[in-house]
Amino acid sequence: MLRLLARNHDLYGKNPREASLIDMVNDGVEDLRHKYLKMIYQNYENGKDDYVKALPTDLGHFERLLASNNEGKGFVVGAHISFADYNLVDLLHNHLVLAPDCLSGFPLLCAYVKRISSRPKLEAYLSSDAHKKRPINGNGKQ
Repeated sequence: MLRLLARNHDLYGKNPREASLIDMVNDGVEDLRHKYLKMIYQNYENGKDDYVKALPTDLGHFERLLASNNEGKGFVVGAHISFADYNLVDLLHNHLVLAPDCLSGFPLLCAYVKRISSRPKLEAYLSSDAHKKRPINGNGKQ
């Protein structure tokens, strides 16, 4: 569904090469989301500390990816925002609740989250009660 919406709203790159790279990045985001969800729903009490300790390795991949595209001043792929950017920022917001300092060693990711989150419509949503009152995880763990 995400990819269909991306194609229909010009969020899937400017050519087939960019689309393929966006797919790869998004798959990496989903790999990290899977690890996160597994910890949140299956092993929160015993696994949170180990998960947070391992997080710099996973986040480092995204930091290097940003650095390789316009020195981290833009998006994960190409010159235009993609659905992978929105998906990554959504997941990073969850991680900032889980471990508020998780981006402290990643200046490009930190600036990226701020830059994407300040897009007018996204910023309005993030500051709305609809977002603030919405639980992050269905089990109440954060």
